[in-house]
Amino acid sequence: MPGQVTVERFLSRERDCLIARADFAPLFAAYLEHSRNWVGDPQPLVRVMMAQGLAASGLYLTCRPRDENTAWTLNLPEPPLNLFLTADAATGKVVGRYFEENVKATGGTRFYVQAVRRSGKPHMSVVGVKGFDVLSIFEQYYVQSEQATARFFPLGGESYVMLMALPGVDEAWLRDIDCAEAMALLAVPETRLIEHRTVSFGCRCNRDTIVRIVKSMFAGKAEELFGDDGEVEVQCPRCGRSYDVARRAFES
Repeated sequence: MPGQVTVERFLSRERDCLIARADFAPLFAAYLEHSRNWVGDPQPLVRVMMAQGLAASGLYLTCRPRDENTAWTLNLPEPPLNLFLTADAATGKVVGRYFEENVKATGGTRFYVQAVRRSGKPHMSVVGVKGFDVLSIFEQYYVQSEQATARFFPLGGESYVMLMALPGVDEAWLRDIDCAEAMALLAVPETRLIEHRTVSFGCRCNRDTIVRIVKSMFAGKAEELFGDDGEVEVQCPRCGRSYDVARRAFES
């Protein structure tokens, strides 16, 4: 599958933490191709932030329940930017896009998170965060919202590793660990490989889904949406792919 990567998951019995590691180069290449086709070629800062965000969300989903879907929106006031990411643990799909226009400032950098499981209600949280490093922002979110510690490190290129606390972990040790120490854990005999998980870039959107979204947003407002036109172009809010929505399909 294009953009698919394999995430190795390890359990450190010595340190009571999970470790997830992967090379996200194929996934990020698939994202860039998609973005260039539908949204645009991200400028350097956004490119780095999207690479970090897609990797962090991909590692995150491998440590979550299999029926959980999580969406993140990072709102930066300066430069005005919204970074959107979503991860579906059931399918192993991650997707994301960025917005540089019509970005509403909130008085500080905010990280909006919504997680939902099939059998439950959505859980939403908003945390104030600092900086432009998305790996650090995910760590800040964990501490403030999950009341636990998780660490994310770049390994060079598009490779990343995540360490997530388990009950009994030495929180002070995990907060202070560096990348070299994290990777050294993989050579410890008590650390064992527990599974491989596949993660890929992709959105579940299709024309029928987009028509349903537009109908719900513009119910009874066909003139506002179409004016004198017979169809309009609508972008998927998750990935930016464009769909032509015909007025006939909207009104059917």
